[in-house]
Amino acid sequence: MGQEATLATVIRVTRPDTVIVRTPLPQMQTHATVHLALFGVDCKPESQQEIVDWVEIHADAGRLSMITVEWLRDSYGRVVGDLADPQSGETLTSWLLGRRAATHRPGHFEEIISDGCGAPEPEC
Repeated sequence: MGQEATLATVIRVTRPDTVIVRTPLPQMQTHATVHLALFGVDCKPESQQEIVDWVEIHADAGRLSMITVEWLRDSYGRVVGDLADPQSGETLTSWLLGRRAATHRPGHFEEIISDGCGAPEPEC
């Protein structure tokens, strides 16, 4: 699985671990608004303001790099990924971990796969 990066604009921080972003879809000549769950971390409640502060500091003309692993989604339908400063490459999750606003979640990928495999099949 390869990581993909695209430019995105943060619309709102809705939960300590979820950010609503707007990203272009050039092949369809439109934009998509998606919920982005931060990958590999458990965020503390106070991290919501930390995320807002990080976005204000690192956004380049309002845009950040959104890093996803092939648009993998969690059991809530949120795209799983991270945000990065387009200039320095610093990621939001590494910054949250460094400020102790989040803790490392080593089994996150396995949890997502397990949840997906255990989900009921859609009815036709």
